Amino acid sequence: MPMPPDPPEKLSYARQIGLAARRVRRARNMTAQQVATAMNLPLRTYEYFEAGKGRLNLDYVHRFAVATNCDPWSLLLGPGLGSTDFARRTADSKLMLVFMIALSEFESMMGDRLIAMDPRALIEAFTETFRKLEAEDRQKSEETASWLDAGRDRLAGKPPEDDA
Repeated sequence: MPMPPDPPEKLSYARQIGLAARRVRRARNMTAQQVATAMNLPLRTYEYFEAGKGRLNLDYVHRFAVATNCDPWSLLLGPGLGSTDFARRTADSKLMLVFMIALSEFESMMGDRLIAMDPRALIEAFTETFRKLEAEDRQKSEETASWLDAGRDRLAGKPPEDDA
């Protein structure tokens, strides 16, 4: 009887990043050979990277991100979040890249004042921001569904509902 796969928290960091890279590559409908070529690597070397063999190579992570147009920071931080899907989910939005750029600008403005930052203020600010983003996304999804329903009804010849 085959053994179940190891849970992500038992996999090496390099292996988790390799799994994340594979998920991004597949979401991009790219072959390993296409990505290897775009990274200017032999196929076997790329396969070792994706398999998480050996030590993590940051240069390969950044080259992979360019080759697949994804977010290198999401690849690197996904394992810390316990998610090998994080990079795939944020490949298009570049969530962590945007966050890192904003954080870099904040660090430049704050300088040594960062030393005295109240962690509670950070928790409140980030939590509120993420809740707002989730609510806005939910509203847009509902508006899109409503618009599609109305259009479908119109095309089917149904009269529009009154908002009275």
